[in-house]
Amino acid sequence: MRATALLAALTCAALAGCFGPRKADVSTIVRSLTPPVVFEGVIVESVLIEQPIADAFLDHDLWAEVSPIGVPETQVLLDENGLRIGIITGSGPQKFQTLLASETDTVSPQRTTFQLRKETVIPTATPNGACKFDLRTDLGAKANPVELKQARCGVLVRPQLTANGQVKVWCEPQIQYGDRQQWLRPNEDATKFAQHNEVPVEKYTTLGCEATLGADDYLVIGWDADAPDTLGSVLFSADAGGRPRQRVLVIRARSAKPLAPPDLPPIAGSSKRPSVATQAAASLK
Repeated sequence: MRATALLAALTCAALAGCFGPRKADVSTIVRSLTPPVVFEGVIVESVLIEQPIADAFLDHDLWAEVSPIGVPETQVLLDENGLRIGIITGSGPQKFQTLLASETDTVSPQRTTFQLRKETVIPTATPNGACKFDLRTDLGAKANPVELKQARCGVLVRPQLTANGQVKVWCEPQIQYGDRQQWLRPNEDATKFAQHNEVPVEKYTTLGCEATLGADDYLVIGWDADAPDTLGSVLFSADAGGRPRQRVLVIRARSAKPLAPPDLPPIAGSSKRPSVATQAAASLK
């Protein structure tokens, strides 16, 4: 009898150990009390304003309100290539805000978060079957003719958050062209080569600029319509059923951390419709 009672007691104890409450693992408690890691990224908003070519405001009046960036030599080189870049602080001219708020005068609004990605290319022009322009990459050099087939033009944007909460934005003109080709590229540790299928890209690094933007700054990049057959004319022109159009790229940048909202309204939104020019071109296809 005693043996039977002892066996029953041991069985009950074992069952209580299996089904009773368990102590929380110490490592689980430690992990649950560890604060989540906040990754400081950057949000870049962009949109293209589009008007008839040589529009009085987009081609002339707007740039009277823009503060140029870059060293004087770079500014001259950009000008010789038909390019303009600068910053508008605050709301800018009323006409500027009216165009930004218009669903018919803006194209391709985007909001891009940079956390894992380091850079992106914002398309700025309608695709060209072929483009021709004169390119000057050095103030003392002669302009060289360039011809690219199946051209897709854009501006590379590479933002970086500064210690005081502003954002440095590197902008560089680029043109993809032709069909995909196979290239050999070294891997990350440079121990071997890997094959990649990539579209050829012309990168115009000498025409790149860096701007430091606050929460209420706009970066504007565009083309001088008085400089035809330049890189600017290729990057910031559009065709709507044979009607030439001119574009200006507008960029805002801020930290992805929750902060007090800026005084200015956002410039990108998913509800925007295509521009009048884009709709006209689509209807002719």
